[in-house]
Amino acid sequence: MADTSVQREVENWVRDQWLPEKFAQQFHKRKCKLDSGGDFEFDAVSQDSTIVALISTSRYKTARGKHGSGKVQKIRADINFLQQAQADQHILLLTEPDMLEFFQKERAKGRVSQSIHIALVSLPESLSASLKQARDEASREVSP
Repeated sequence: MADTSVQREVENWVRDQWLPEKFAQQFHKRKCKLDSGGDFEFDAVSQDSTIVALISTSRYKTARGKHGSGKVQKIRADINFLQQAQADQHILLLTEPDMLEFFQKERAKGRVSQSIHIALVSLPESLSASLKQARDEASREVSP
């Protein structure tokens, strides 16, 4: 079974290093109230609860170069919760340029709310290399 520890490591780095540098406050993985009355655990919530973020390390294309529909659908589902989060800022953080490009096109078509900020996170080379290696190993596991 694929090892997802690298993805968690990247998520932790974004939450513990990148976000505090950009917003001058700490972030934690925690639940937030939704406008619909429920709650949802977000990847990053600012200490003052004014900023809520989702973090994705997924690429848009699969190892075979096909559209990663499952990955996209997961992000779309999470965006639904992000839009409902009771916070001042809603952010979708992507580590892969091809996924950023896809969601920017979706926004241009009116399929992603303008109220959600979409940003690309540039990873340190060591994390980026580890993520690529983990992806390569996972794709070998599922290849015939």
